[in-house]
Amino acid sequence: MPPMFHNPMWFATEVVYTLVVLFLCFLIYFKTRELYDLTKHKGIYYFRNTFLFFGLAYVFRFIFGLIRMTDRWVDIIHIPRWAMMPAMILFTGYFSTMAILYLIYSTAWKRISSKEFFIVANILAVLIAVAAALSPPIFLITQAVLLVVAIVLSLILRKKAKLSKTALLYFLLFAFWIISLILVVPGRALNFETRIALEVISVALFGILYYKVSKWTK
Repeated sequence: MPPMFHNPMWFATEVVYTLVVLFLCFLIYFKTRELYDLTKHKGIYYFRNTFLFFGLAYVFRFIFGLIRMTDRWVDIIHIPRWAMMPAMILFTGYFSTMAILYLIYSTAWKRISSKEFFIVANILAVLIAVAAALSPPIFLITQAVLLVVAIVLSLILRKKAKLSKTALLYFLLFAFWIISLILVVPGRALNFETRIALEVISVALFGILYYKVSKWTK
């Protein structure tokens, strides 16, 4: 089977999927801005930043995917092909790690100052991104660990009256994000049908989350 970005069908589905995910990410980001402007609730502010960073991670993931389409693009920007995957993982690793860290902080912001969080989060995100660029499995492992931490903290710190299925949605949402990263690692791509199924489920989860956010802002 030809590489994903050399196959018109695979490329078309990747474009559609990426655009839909980006649209929903930034739609949630700007939708929650209205709620934050009304309430000035810090938890909402950090929650919305999750989707800003998540969207940026997808932007860089897709940009590097486009660059990898042909050798001609690689020649134009003077980056050797062997360096493309580490570079892609470096940027996506940083932004996706920041996304999950902001998700965690949206629950624990009362216990940690924003200045301390910003410094620690950026240092941790850079370290994970560099380590991931050197060894992609490290990225997948650290993302999985952070996801577990986000869900556990959400369950522990939220009051029972406010506890909902949001934590489960977060887990599924970012689990499919990890799977989407696996798809661009050479030699690990799933077949076309499985990829489409995962992308459809992922988009559905974004849609459900956007629906819940829309209800909060009314």
